[in-house]
Amino acid sequence: MREILLSGRDWSQPDDFYRALLGELGAPEWHGHNLDALWDSITGSGINEVNPPFRITITGIEVMPPNCRLMVEHFESLIREAKRSGYPVEISCGDPQLPGTSI
Repeated sequence: MREILLSGRDWSQPDDFYRALLGELGAPEWHGHNLDALWDSITGSGINEVNPPFRITITGIEVMPPNCRLMVEHFESLIREAKRSGYPVEISCGDPQLPGTSI
């Protein structure tokens, strides 16, 4: 399974999350910056250069501003729903070195 590692330590706004993730997925420039667009591109292969199976790990949760942390929480829910729907995707949020930082 492909590992995608995102560090959110320097994110200040939700668009920072989208730029980091979409860059790692090889998404086209026209890809939307919203959860509906992410759902479509993750569950409907062929839009991004990188398609499932993959595992996304997001670190830096403990230093993110609340707006970015909320974005990550919503994205985590999206990935968990995709997994429940049978898509080979996984997500881990938080720094494994720091207890209590997972969301």
